[in-house]
Amino acid sequence: MTPGRLLVLCTMIFSAGCVRQEASPQTACVEGALDQPELADGVAVFTALEGVGEARSGWLNSRDGQSVLAMASLTKPLVAAEVRRRVQAGSLDLEQPIRDLLPGAALAPKTASITLRQLLQHQAGFDRGAGDPLFAYDPPSCSRAAREVMARPPERAAGQQVLYSNAGYCILGEILLKNPSGVDPTMIRALQSPLGAAGGWRGSLRQLHAALYATLPLSELPAEPALPDGSHYAYAWRSWPKSLEGPRWSHFGRLPGMLSLAVSDGEGSLLVAHFTGDPADVDAAGAAAAASLWSCMK
Repeated sequence: MTPGRLLVLCTMIFSAGCVRQEASPQTACVEGALDQPELADGVAVFTALEGVGEARSGWLNSRDGQSVLAMASLTKPLVAAEVRRRVQAGSLDLEQPIRDLLPGAALAPKTASITLRQLLQHQAGFDRGAGDPLFAYDPPSCSRAAREVMARPPERAAGQQVLYSNAGYCILGEILLKNPSGVDPTMIRALQSPLGAAGGWRGSLRQLHAALYATLPLSELPAEPALPDGSHYAYAWRSWPKSLEGPRWSHFGRLPGMLSLAVSDGEGSLLVAHFTGDPADVDAAGAAAAASLWSCMK
């Protein structure tokens, strides 16, 4: 950018030249960590000593913590938190099968016995290797994906392995919508959207941080079966072994052109971030960004 153009932009934004308040050491650390290969427009909102902090990768970045954005799969921890609330209240039981949770639904016999816990932990046996039912149609339809996978047996035996499944969370969305009492209106809109419980939540990073922070402390669920790296899913969050460096809990969200992430110690420290970009290896890019950002939270 030429000096003249920078001056024009500074004048437009600040009306009195380029003046910027000095960032705290933690904010400066997060700003640096947001500068990730293959990702751009990074914004983060995080718990800080002074309350809630915010950082951007490049202070002329037009996005901030108040921008309304799609958060993709960061919807899932919010859905799982509502399920957990109902389990704790006694209105749901983790070992209830789908047949009891959605009476009247068209269910294949093997699918009918899949439990609430298996849906939460991506252990229902739904294998999207041949194509994700959520994106089988244009526009996507979470409710249709739920109906389709319920009407056929799972591709793998339930409870035997972890297979990340959007369709499994679409079923959880149907369970919540059957009795939406007490569900936040923002979540209702997400559940009724095309991406539904799998990824339909929209809002600002500050709203997302507040919503996820309200679910702390996080709760564990049985760790077996686990993923090859030793991690497993509890209430939608990926739970990492305590012996590893990095965040204790994490989750990524991905749609074309964007990546979102949340990292937490599960107690009182939480960071959420949003980027634009289409990295060649989304998992690697997300893991690198999460590790770098979490180093600022210690």
